[in-house]
Amino acid sequence: MRGLTETSRHEPLLNPSYLELPSTKVPGWSISGPGVSAEWSQGGESEWNSVAAAADETRATIYQDLEVPRAGEYKIWVRYADFANKTENFVIRISQNGREAFQHEFGTRDVIDPHDEVSMYWGWAFAWDGAAATLTKGPARVSIEISKNAQARRQVDCFLITNDLAYVPNGRRKPDFAATRYLREWSSTRAPLAPLIDAPPRNDLPPAWSRPKLAGRDFLMPWNIAKEFWQLYDKPPGERPLYPFNAEPIDEFVKAYSGKRDVPIFASKLVVPVVYINDLPELIKEGSAFRRYLAETKSPFAVLINYGAANFASDADAQAAWRLLNGDLRDQFLGWISGESIGFVWSEAPQYLKISPNMTRAQLLAAHQAFYTDALARKWSAMFKTQTGPLWDKMIPAQSTSSTSFAHALTEWGVRLIGMETAAVQPMTAMRLAFTRGAARQYGGEFFYYHAPNFGDSATTFTKQQNFAGPDNFFHSRYGATMGPSLSWYRKSYYLYYMSGASAIYLEQGFDQFFKPGPGEHPFQLNPLGHITDEFIRFAEKYPDRGTPYTPIAFLLDPAHGWEMTDYPQWPFGVSQINRSDRALRELFGAAYYPGPVREGEPASGERQAFVPGVFGNIFDVLVASSGTGVPPVRHHAHDARATPIDAIDSYRAIVVGGDIKWTSAWAQKLFSYVRNGGVVVLNTAQTNGLSPEFLGVQEFGALIEGDTARCLAAGELPQDLSGQAFRYRKVVPKGSEVLIATTNGDPLVTINKIGRGKVVFVTVPDLLGEDERLVPFAAHLLAHLAADATPVKVEGNVEYLINRNSRGWVVTLFNDNGVFKQQQGLAQVDRTANVRAKIGLRGAGILSAVEWTEDQTLAVTRKAGASDSVTLNIAAGGIAVVELVSPR
Repeated sequence: MRGLTETSRHEPLLNPSYLELPSTKVPGWSISGPGVSAEWSQGGESEWNSVAAAADETRATIYQDLEVPRAGEYKIWVRYADFANKTENFVIRISQNGREAFQHEFGTRDVIDPHDEVSMYWGWAFAWDGAAATLTKGPARVSIEISKNAQARRQVDCFLITNDLAYVPNGRRKPDFAATRYLREWSSTRAPLAPLIDAPPRNDLPPAWSRPKLAGRDFLMPWNIAKEFWQLYDKPPGERPLYPFNAEPIDEFVKAYSGKRDVPIFASKLVVPVVYINDLPELIKEGSAFRRYLAETKSPFAVLINYGAANFASDADAQAAWRLLNGDLRDQFLGWISGESIGFVWSEAPQYLKISPNMTRAQLLAAHQAFYTDALARKWSAMFKTQTGPLWDKMIPAQSTSSTSFAHALTEWGVRLIGMETAAVQPMTAMRLAFTRGAARQYGGEFFYYHAPNFGDSATTFTKQQNFAGPDNFFHSRYGATMGPSLSWYRKSYYLYYMSGASAIYLEQGFDQFFKPGPGEHPFQLNPLGHITDEFIRFAEKYPDRGTPYTPIAFLLDPAHGWEMTDYPQWPFGVSQINRSDRALRELFGAAYYPGPVREGEPASGERQAFVPGVFGNIFDVLVASSGTGVPPVRHHAHDARATPIDAIDSYRAIVVGGDIKWTSAWAQKLFSYVRNGGVVVLNTAQTNGLSPEFLGVQEFGALIEGDTARCLAAGELPQDLSGQAFRYRKVVPKGSEVLIATTNGDPLVTINKIGRGKVVFVTVPDLLGEDERLVPFAAHLLAHLAADATPVKVEGNVEYLINRNSRGWVVTLFNDNGVFKQQQGLAQVDRTANVRAKIGLRGAGILSAVEWTEDQTLAVTRKAGASDSVTLNIAAGGIAVVELVSPR
């Protein structure tokens, strides 16, 4: 919504729920979320943020313009913080055609019983309240206003306008929008659809997907190593641990594992050291134990820079360290790990980052590039007392929020190892991973996972060092053994990233894998997190031939799209308002990863938002329409030394264009070449600037026309319910193309233009959105046509899955994302009846044998005449299966 109070840098002012700030410090409406313990423990905000105004605020207005699709009777609902026995007055007003169409004051009474469990605990609870309205068709402005003070702060999560007068909202669940209704119904039947992607003659992988080696290795586990290990290094082997380690308490680990070769986790050759930047001056000195270890083992290593700096004793020492990192140790030095930040230079932003809301997204991205490049160059030059440049090639950023906004930009700026961190309540981890993997593939680099057990402001910890569960952390940052996400989330995260192609997994809390539990005397041992980590490491060692993720479809976005579902404070690039393109992308990715949006509306849980049994599987990457003016891709494989970022689309069988995009002449030519050579491009009438009618296969005419239903004309297809909300489409006349989907009166909604061996699929509805700015159902149907049979592997069952191609055949990773519910605080509840039976079939090829890797279990292959070979297996609630299908090559 517009009208939020901004800082001097035009970013929205923050007013968190736990600070109880007066209006003198936070005037007007400000950003309240994402929430902390109070919000997350009662299910969370409806998406990621809410707004708030102080109790003593007397004048504030925020607003949003929208389109009322039909005249009639409506119900206006609002979800807000209802404080027990207090008023939190605010008014919702709707204006149409210069007059007030609706006005109602909310927060004048208790909606929730003051003795409700949540209200007694926090003093407030999220509540829904509503009022009737009569609205006319056409533009409207919805405003949320304050005109007097109240007894409690005003915190508003969302509003809902519906003409379904029987609908009553519940928690943060969304209504059954038209496209989600269609996907729910289709996913229950999987009615066969004519594929838009022709079957390939072979199932070989594109050379560009070959995973580059990281310091000569396919996979690593960089690990924060305790300083005590280097202090013990000169002791006889029998008196010290043999491998670099970290644990709490240190003395118990030393006592338990000195001289032993069989050590959980740390005996693995996958584990390589990470040292903290504050300790670098001492560790990197000539003759140090760390230096000797690196020389003896040739081990890769990295430096963690979070909130730290290296302070060398002299300029000469700093310059010597610089020469060493860029000389003898260059091939071993992975780079600077930067968790949740791009280099930890943001403190300089007020002085050097020049941005304003009037700038375009492209200008904002360019301003961020200039700022980070200059700030990093200053940082490293000051640290090493010599000119260093920004060191983009050694920067290892791992953002959580903003990772989708910056993944491709960072790789274009020169980052070679791009990271990401995900929390348990960030929706659709597989979608976020598609951005990061797509960026790495487009620029020939690698990606890694920054693993931390976070759930909002809480985390699962088993150490004294990070046990924050007492009254000092009542409102914020509760860490403890029963805080944070579920253990199945923690376990599934390892396997998801490893099988999705990550070159490394780094544990933020690497010291938290062992403990000495009490009360009473118990042996020093792996804690629950440690058992999961040890199991995974043994799995990765045993199955190095995990294969390459098979992702035949890519979404193509503008390089400066700036889109992020869960940013903080959720304005693209800090100051750019949410626009129609952002909403189009949210809807498009929500359909691609359905039921992700449905699960997002469930009460916040330790895994159900993050892990989603996507209806099409995890078969997507995300690319950007880069001009290629940044650094060229680093090609670790020699398939084409001339390749540029624009050539990345050649590796995909279909491209879906998302959001607002600016085509250059080079991209227009590339798209034509891509289609002629067999590719499929899906785009809509809002994305045609710079593309010819001959390419699109239609001639556009005049103004937009309104409709609300559609029918698919594909031969032999069973009738589908494609009715839904009102939408506007552009009248077109096919020019050599055929109509796939039309209105009931025959106007084209989707056309297919065949060029060479490929197709251009054109949609006449701008941004694929209805007048409610939600995806139209026939766009979801079109996506099903495109993605339903896009891979040679067919998976049946309510599971999340990803498909890899390895040297022997196919590897299919399956997650049962049902049956485990873990609130932010407390132990998980497990429904052990929620096991899933999954079936995996292989189209066009036989299965010679099948093995489930996590249990080393041989699976029986079902062979029937006229049907694909298949295997079936059961997966427990919250469980994992990794199945290798050996097939003829």
